Amino acid sequence: MQATSNFYMFFGRFHPLFVHLPIGLLAFAIFMEVLLLLKPRENYQKIMPLVWLLAALSAILSAGSGYFLSQGGGYTEETLYQHKIGGIVLAILSTLCCVLHWFPIPFIRKATKPIRSVLVVAVAILLVFTGHWGGSLTHGSDYLTKFSPLSTTAVEIERKTTPKIVSLDSADIFNQAVMPILQAKCVSCHNSEKQKGELLLTSYQDILNGGKTGKGIVPGNLSTSELYRRITLPKDHKEFMPTDGKTPLNETQVAILEWWIETGAHKNIMVADLHPNKKMQDVFGDYFQLGRAAILSYTAEPAAESDISALVKAGFQVYSISESSNLLEIKYNGLTDEKPNLNLLKAVKNQLVWLQLTNCGLTDEDVEVVGELTNLYKLNLNRNKIGDKGIQSLMGLSKLEYLNVYGTVITDSSVSAMVNLPNLKQLYVWETAVDTNRMAMNPVVKKGLEIVYKLEP
Repeated sequence: MQATSNFYMFFGRFHPLFVHLPIGLLAFAIFMEVLLLLKPRENYQKIMPLVWLLAALSAILSAGSGYFLSQGGGYTEETLYQHKIGGIVLAILSTLCCVLHWFPIPFIRKATKPIRSVLVVAVAILLVFTGHWGGSLTHGSDYLTKFSPLSTTAVEIERKTTPKIVSLDSADIFNQAVMPILQAKCVSCHNSEKQKGELLLTSYQDILNGGKTGKGIVPGNLSTSELYRRITLPKDHKEFMPTDGKTPLNETQVAILEWWIETGAHKNIMVADLHPNKKMQDVFGDYFQLGRAAILSYTAEPAAESDISALVKAGFQVYSISESSNLLEIKYNGLTDEKPNLNLLKAVKNQLVWLQLTNCGLTDEDVEVVGELTNLYKLNLNRNKIGDKGIQSLMGLSKLEYLNVYGTVITDSSVSAMVNLPNLKQLYVWETAVDTNRMAMNPVVKKGLEIVYKLEP
């Protein structure tokens, strides 16, 4: 019985692949039917039986695999029922259209055309609704309407009502950090309409409750917090979240969730009230884009779409700091063993003001390219194999205000050199080869510059 069940699920897993066939073929068949109605052509008419045959077969295949996939559970019953019935009826109507083309029934020959027209209209309408229900199961009920210009989405409402974060004193740890992270990376599979593993992540209490494998979050205890365990497993582990090849949480997001759990997983408390150390201040500063106001006086021409696409394709994360100024923040978090192609950054050097290259295996030679990005205000190169030679490549970054090189192999001489960057205000050099004891005895002092040598507990 178990083997049969596993076979069903194996076949059902092909549903996302199969479902694109009937969508494309049915859309093409509908288009051809409309074309024939406007301009009847015999050569077009001849291919319609084959088009409807392929459409009907693919619809049947998609409905069958979808039915088997639904047996795995984890979906809202009402939406699943609508999607299931829609898929079955769509397969039946497609088959009827196919039959009318292949086997015209003599006693209704005169009525065949209007009957076929009604069926085509029904197929078109049902295709839209069935697709919407399927998208709702996978991505939420607002999947098709979320970005409609005619609707006010929850995201837009949140943007209008949530105050802009200008300091950690005004940042609510749960509502403005934890929840947005989960919504971006987890809620598509763990919402009221799709509850994989019986896990809901749409409210504070749901997150704590967890699912069938245990408590989602246990305040103060990372080892028994199932949600944290899942997002920190090796990516090739069968229990790793998110699943199905979706983009994992980046280091900043994981660090925020980890710190939130360790500090008690509070629901209503400001970040500053939890007294984050320098490292977490830096993490939250990156997440909330603190310091953005300092660079908004600078503007640039828009970056070419082709250059942005090339960066994204190469694994970079590209964010807009301000739509009006065309400024960009770019990240590469070392989620793979492959080094980033830093030469791609040259194409957007005029727009690039914030750059984060974390744990990417960069060397002194690689950093030479970074030294050419002269509009940088903020630069994070932590946990790379960068030494004193690499730091020398950065000395032309006259606009740089923030530099994080913790976890590198720089020495005292680099600190003395970086002090000469004219606009530098924050410098982080913990966990390096810098002699912190000697620096404590003979500190490098520059007015307006904060140097962090050690990570506070």
